[in-house]
Amino acid sequence: MKRLAYLLVLIITFSCTNKKPTTFKSLKITQIANYLDSLDGFSGAVLIAKNDSIIFKKAYGYAHIGHKVKNNTKTKFSYASIGKSFTAVAIFQLIQEGKLSLQDNIGKYLPNYANKVARDSVTIELLLKHRSGLPNYFHSEKFLNTSKEQFRTMESLTNLYENEPLEFKPNQQFAYRNTNYIILGRIIEAITKIPYEKYIEEHIFSIANMKNTGNYDIDLTIENAAENYTLSDLFPNQLQKTIFMGSVKGSPAGGGYSNVDDLYQFSKAFKNNKLLDTKYTNMMKNNPKNDWYGYGMQFAGAKNSGIYGHSGGHYGTGAEWRIFEKQNYTVILLTNKDLDQGFFDARFFIEKTISGTTPKLDNYFFTKDVAKICLNQGLQQAKKVVKNSNFKLSQINLNAKGYEMIKRGFYKKAIDLFTLEVFSFPESYDAYDSLGEAYMKNGQIRKAIKNYQKSLEINPENLNGKEKLGKLLAMNN
Repeated sequence: MKRLAYLLVLIITFSCTNKKPTTFKSLKITQIANYLDSLDGFSGAVLIAKNDSIIFKKAYGYAHIGHKVKNNTKTKFSYASIGKSFTAVAIFQLIQEGKLSLQDNIGKYLPNYANKVARDSVTIELLLKHRSGLPNYFHSEKFLNTSKEQFRTMESLTNLYENEPLEFKPNQQFAYRNTNYIILGRIIEAITKIPYEKYIEEHIFSIANMKNTGNYDIDLTIENAAENYTLSDLFPNQLQKTIFMGSVKGSPAGGGYSNVDDLYQFSKAFKNNKLLDTKYTNMMKNNPKNDWYGYGMQFAGAKNSGIYGHSGGHYGTGAEWRIFEKQNYTVILLTNKDLDQGFFDARFFIEKTISGTTPKLDNYFFTKDVAKICLNQGLQQAKKVVKNSNFKLSQINLNAKGYEMIKRGFYKKAIDLFTLEVFSFPESYDAYDSLGEAYMKNGQIRKAIKNYQKSLEINPENLNGKEKLGKLLAMNN
């Protein structure tokens, strides 16, 4: 009964819209199209193909909000980490040609690499799978606090990571790092003796007929490109352009621009063995260990779902190409807003509609609806729904919604959401930390102090909590 009641809530919520429903020959596409139309504030473009034939393609929102220029299906969007797909394919092309091996180490191709441990023990395979232990230059203080104009080339990034110690021993664990793919790009250049961009243009983009894709300099004019918008940390409920927040130019790790048609051409060329032969295509798309990340490929859905591709996201950017192999669907999804501004909703609803639900999807949509109940009907009603449901809340998604409320300046709503998070995850130091921040923003200093103290009681190593608590105690004296 609990599950049925929740499904009824979903149906009622979805049905209560004033927009006239769109109808397609396919029931699944009809459901997806109407759901996408119902997303408030979603900005981007979506392409869906079946049996190598496009059956849905539509743009939403604005490429330039200030001038009210709408996105269209030819608009170029930042594709973030999708660029790793191109780099991984390029590496396997060279493996296929016998020019390198998965077990070759960095030093074989970059003999002057500064860190000897990395040079001698980090292999191509570990770079592809993000298991190298290399430091994360993209989140380093040197990168974040320096003008991005200084980092237009791979060479300009070397001082950010080559001389830094490893985060862990190679192959000890997984850690997603752009550094891995920058080095793969350097290795491609070392082997081919041509610039990385020229290589992927000749061996990937040209073969796949991708005429609107490239690692452009984002501070220059890009024809028919969308601006990226994120919710500002400084100005409540205001969108901020993201030009100063990431790389100024695309690289082997991502950050280039493309449109839905070109990314569809790439996905089609990949799955039809146009870029690699069958052996190496299968090596990339099949993940024998059932991890979520393989050789430059991400895997979604239930075990052995046959869903593969790659996604990416940053401030004001979201991108994904996905193959649903068992159902023979291809989905391309791009946005020029934050991931939680419709991108995740679109991604998960499309996956659920095409391949069926999973516990992860159920929990995502349950969390979305509970957050909505909390904001519109109150904290107590949300607690009641959580207590009476068989579904589980996603802490990360609930927390993200709370921080969206902070960015919008709705501090009391944020307090309610974080209070719900503490109620649902009472052993989470992060939940108390977030609630402390919401109280602090709302000027409730004593309650902020109390929650930061609780956070530190659970995790004494919470550096953010220590810093904030110190400032609050000084203010309160």
